[in-house]
Amino acid sequence: MRLTIPHTSSHIGNLGVMHETKVVGLDAGEHTTSDGETVGVPHSALAEIHRQMVIIVPCKDEPPETIEGVLCGIPAACLILLVSNSDRDGGCDGFQAEVDMLDRFCRYSHRRAMAVHQKDLAASAAIRNAGMPELIGNDGTVRNGKGEGMILGLAVVAALLPEMRYVGFVDADCKIPGSPHEYCRAYAAGFASSPHSDDDHIMVRLRWAAKPKVRNGRVDFTVTEGRSSRVVNAWMNRVLGLLWERTETNGLPTTIDCERIISTANAGEHALTMSLALKMRMAGGYAIEPFHFVDLVERQLRSPSLTPSTSVSSNQSVLTESSINTLDMTPIRILQIRTINPHMHTETDDDHIHNMWKAGLGTMYHHLLPLCAVDDHLSESVSDLRREMLDFVKEQDRLVEGRKPQVLGASAAQPIQGPFSHEIVPRPRVYPPLETLDLAMLQQVLNRSGWCESLRRIGEGWRHVSKP
Repeated sequence: MRLTIPHTSSHIGNLGVMHETKVVGLDAGEHTTSDGETVGVPHSALAEIHRQMVIIVPCKDEPPETIEGVLCGIPAACLILLVSNSDRDGGCDGFQAEVDMLDRFCRYSHRRAMAVHQKDLAASAAIRNAGMPELIGNDGTVRNGKGEGMILGLAVVAALLPEMRYVGFVDADCKIPGSPHEYCRAYAAGFASSPHSDDDHIMVRLRWAAKPKVRNGRVDFTVTEGRSSRVVNAWMNRVLGLLWERTETNGLPTTIDCERIISTANAGEHALTMSLALKMRMAGGYAIEPFHFVDLVERQLRSPSLTPSTSVSSNQSVLTESSINTLDMTPIRILQIRTINPHMHTETDDDHIHNMWKAGLGTMYHHLLPLCAVDDHLSESVSDLRREMLDFVKEQDRLVEGRKPQVLGASAAQPIQGPFSHEIVPRPRVYPPLETLDLAMLQQVLNRSGWCESLRRIGEGWRHVSKP
C-alpha cells in the first residue's frame, strides 16, 4: 500500500495529530521506499502486522449475508472477533444465525474467528467481578450500546489474546466487501509507517473516500462526509482550535486552518496499538469514537509537561487520579487516513443521525469545554462556545420534533436513552481503562469450558482449553 506522507501535524502536550493523509495505491509492491511525498509499505510488512491484529466487528441485527461480505474483505492473517447484540428472542436467534454463518465462513476460508454476545450472563459477571461493574446494567448483562459492545470485545482480546499487539474495528453494515479489505490494509500501513516499540501509543483513524447516496434512482458518489461526521468534525475543530499548542510542517512551526485538522471525529473504522487501547477510558454508545480524542486531550491538559498557562492541576480536572494514572508520558500519535474505496451501507433515518451527533457533541460539552474554562484566558471563549453549542442542539431538536408526524395522545419521546437522557446535550457514560481489570481472573473465567455460553472459538488452530 502507498500513502501520502503526513508532513503536517498539530500538538497538545505529548499528543500529536497528523493532518489527513490519503491512500494513493492499494498495492505498492514488495520493495518500496519513501520518495519524500509518498511512502510505500510492502506486502511483507502489512502481513506481519496483520498476523498480530484482531479485527473486532460489532453487529446488531444486520443480515448475516451482509456481515459475511464484511468478513470476506478482512485480510486472511487477521483474527476476527464478532461481537453481537443481535436479538435472541421472539423465536428467532439472530446470534445463532451469525455463528452459523461464521462457522461456514471459517470452514470455507480456513480462518480462525471468535464470537461473543453482548448479553452473555457469564461473560458479564466475569467483567463485573474483574473490576468494571460500571459496564453492567440492571439486567446483569453488558449494557446496550455500540461502545459497550466494543469495550466487551477489547476485554475479550486483552484477556484471551494477550499476544496481539493491534486491534481494529470494522462496522458490520458495509455493503462493499472491498472496503473493509482496504481499511485493514490502511491500519497496517499506518502502523508500519510509524516505527514504534511494543509500548508506543498509536491510533489510526479512517475517513471514507465517499459515502454514496441513492438519489433519484442513481448512486451519488460526491458525498464525502456523513451527516453525523459533518456536525461532529466541525465542532471538534472549533473546540480543539482553542487548545492547539503548535502546528508543524516537517517539524517546523507553521500556521494552518484549524477548522480542517480533525476529519475523523466519528471514525467507526479505527485501529489502536493494544498498549494504547488498554490505557484509554472509553465512552458508551455512539460517543465512543469522538471520546477517543476527548480522553487523550483531557489527559494532556492536566499533564505537568504542559506550560503552567495551559496545564490543569489534578484538583481542578474533571478527571480522577484512578481513571488516568496508567497513561505515562509516552508520546501519542494519531494518524488520519482517507481511503480510496467508498463506504456504502443501509441508509439510517434522521433520528438515528441526530442521536449520533448529539452523543459526539456531549463528549465535548461535558468534558473538554469545562476543562478548558479553567484557563482564565480561555474562559470567555469557552463560555461563548458552550452557549452556542447548546443553542445549536436546541434548534436542531426543535427542527426534528417539527418534522415528526403528530399522533393524538402521544408524548414526545426522549431521543437518547440513558442516565442523562434529560440533558439537552447528552452526557456520555464513561468507563475506566481496561488495564484496571483483573485480566488474569477474566481469562480464567472466559476459558472455563462451557461457562460463557455465547463465547465461540471457530476454525482450526485454537489451543486446547482444559477444564478447570
